[in-house]
Amino acid sequence: MIECPSCGKKHRPGTLFCTECGVYLPTGGALRTEPLSTNELPKSRATSWEAVAPEGERAEMLQPLRIHILASDRQVQLPATPELLLGRLDTAHGIFPDLDLTADGGLEMGVSRRHAKIIQRGGEFFIEDVGSANGTFLNDQRLTPYLPYPLNEGDEIQIGRLRLRIVLE
Repeated sequence: MIECPSCGKKHRPGTLFCTECGVYLPTGGALRTEPLSTNELPKSRATSWEAVAPEGERAEMLQPLRIHILASDRQVQLPATPELLLGRLDTAHGIFPDLDLTADGGLEMGVSRRHAKIIQRGGEFFIEDVGSANGTFLNDQRLTPYLPYPLNEGDEIQIGRLRLRIVLE
């Protein structure tokens, strides 16, 4: 049984929300329901999410991204695109992630087929969990699904139980 850290009510394993007080049980806190406000972002990134380049300028501003997979010590150079899908390949269901983590023990480490995406806007990177089963963590903080969080050089991402490090060019 899972005990709610807020009110003490007991729930079945796998329950996400306390039926008594509404606390998000996996983290023991309230579920963030709004995107990060500009005062929660580092000063250099305060206006980045709103400042999206016009369609014609996007290709020029895009930067490549390198990810270091810590368990296998593999480094992957990802293409300079507005969105990159992280997950596991599944040809039967038409899922082709930009970063396929199958060879790095993705299945055993709890990586979903469609786990997270990295978004590039205005020359800056953001990560977003796309409703994965085992969650996405940024520097050991669990991310609320479908909300973008800023990425910086050296940030560690945990996808399921697989740890990755961001290397910006």
